[in-house]
Amino acid sequence: MTHYDICRRSAKALTPNELLEMIEKLDKATLIAEELDMLQALNDELTSRCSFNRLHDDAKMGGSFHASIIAAFFKADNNNKPRLVRAFPEIFLP
Repeated sequence: MTHYDICRRSAKALTPNELLEMIEKLDKATLIAEELDMLQALNDELTSRCSFNRLHDDAKMGGSFHASIIAAFFKADNNNKPRLVRAFPEIFLP
């Protein structure tokens, strides 16, 4: 039985505000898990030398927009890197 099933069975005893809090927590947990999965996949991708070189080559040859987005990626913290990848998958994903 999943955590969701347990929450669903016990939902009848909760007030509407408590239900909303539970839903928000589940949504946040889902978003965090998705962010972690994407960040892990991105770290795996960037650890290979080929991908690292490809990004640098794209930054040199891809025009000013691509160069700026890639430069922003390398300067970004781990919270913002997945956002850049989601916003511009054509740049970061092979």
